[in-house]
Amino acid sequence: MRNTVEFPKRFIVSSTVALCLLTGATARAQSQTNRLRIGVYDSRAVAVAYANSTEFRESLKAVQADYQKAKAVKDEKRMKEIEARMKLGQRRMHEEGFSTGSVAGIMAKIKEALPGVAKKAGVQAVVSKWELNYQSPEAEAVEVTDELVALFHTSDQGREWAKGIRAKPPLPIEEITDDMD
Repeated sequence: MRNTVEFPKRFIVSSTVALCLLTGATARAQSQTNRLRIGVYDSRAVAVAYANSTEFRESLKAVQADYQKAKAVKDEKRMKEIEARMKLGQRRMHEEGFSTGSVAGIMAKIKEALPGVAKKAGVQAVVSKWELNYQSPEAEAVEVTDELVALFHTSDQGREWAKGIRAKPPLPIEEITDDMD
């Protein structure tokens, strides 16, 4: 009689232990699977790729035409306005390409492609690595710079520059000047 009572107790205890171990292992595996993955990119490389793209060159044509029109009619005021706007744009591009200036305007140009980049990389968000102020040890940063650079129609030289800029630390934004080329 004692053996028949011992068997169900042992079975219940060992089954309970096995179930706990299995549940713990499943929960651990599930938490690793559900780990937050964040796509990060070097904003400088994105800026350099865009600045060397056909999209950027096309965007300049309207401004250049406007300037030539003002020049043809000797509209000095309009010419100075365009020159000031271009100088400000050049300064912003230096901040984006050599430092950690925001590339939100550039990223807006490729926003339709971002869900595809995120899906391919298996990430839930895409953010500049310079804007990622904190990352939990449970979160994983996944590099997506190359995928973003590839979205622009960039020259071979532009792609090389975009790759090369990543090998250097960004300049402090306070050190950016108007005449950096």
